[in-house]
Amino acid sequence: MTTIGIRRSSPPQAVQKIRDNFFLVQVSISESPTADWRRLFYDAQQDVQPEFPPRSVEISGTFLRFKSDPNTVEQKVGWIDRWIERANAKETSMAGRSSEMQRQKKEESARETQELAEWNGRWINL
Repeated sequence: MTTIGIRRSSPPQAVQKIRDNFFLVQVSISESPTADWRRLFYDAQQDVQPEFPPRSVEISGTFLRFKSDPNTVEQKVGWIDRWIERANAKETSMAGRSSEMQRQKKEESARETQELAEWNGRWINL
């Protein structure tokens, strides 16, 4: 299965020491996410841990930042990877529904145009 959409593009890096054994950590992502994608990242998750909810991850441009002790960074990056995949999957399914709705609207409009033309043809000599 090919990953579609945003993906993590770097290993985690400690960017700031907050206090003893606690750091601000960031990972790079492949592109700056849209507002819709951000909403899906934050809200569409199932495997949320109370000690590390998606909202504790700051999305800034092409970086995701979170606070962590060194012992849980690997686990948190794993959760972030799953959340990214889920946001991508949800965004893809929403886009699919959107294009299907557009196709249906075009078909409906074409039928309506055809019906109007038929009626106008019948009434041409009235």
